[in-house]
Amino acid sequence: MLEHIDATEPLLIGIYYIQLILIFVCGVGFLFGIFMFIYAFKNPHKRRLAYVLTVLMPIGLLCVIHGPVLVMYYVFEQPATPEAELGLMLFVPTLEVAGLKIYEGIVRVTQPLIVAVLIIGVAVLHHSSRIPGRKRIGYGIFLGVPFLWCLMKVGPSIVKVLTS
Repeated sequence: MLEHIDATEPLLIGIYYIQLILIFVCGVGFLFGIFMFIYAFKNPHKRRLAYVLTVLMPIGLLCVIHGPVLVMYYVFEQPATPEAELGLMLFVPTLEVAGLKIYEGIVRVTQPLIVAVLIIGVAVLHHSSRIPGRKRIGYGIFLGVPFLWCLMKVGPSIVKVLTS
């Protein structure tokens, strides 16, 4: 019954949906780290958090994108047999539905938040006439929100290009 099915395909589909979610999370964490650098001023705890996020999130992004390829190339010497991967084949359709719903939920929650943050950034920039710290925060939010919006909209196609 399962002879015509490649047993590694469900594993790759599962990896794809995990990458779809984690690439967006790493991108948002990186942007949050950059915003924290703008916001931190002289607070060492906030600067440390910003440094950790801006360093570890791109490393996590690279691990999420290229890690499965390296693991499959160096760890597995042959494709899995269909009998050994039957449990995974039964699990992946659930993962497909859940991964897509999680991504759509993230998009539906973040779209209004991004618009609200953009409005807050414009208001902060408008009201910061002579305060350089507020100007930095306003410019950072005003310039970072379109980048975050593009990352959210183009994220799935970036995942397809990088993982295909």
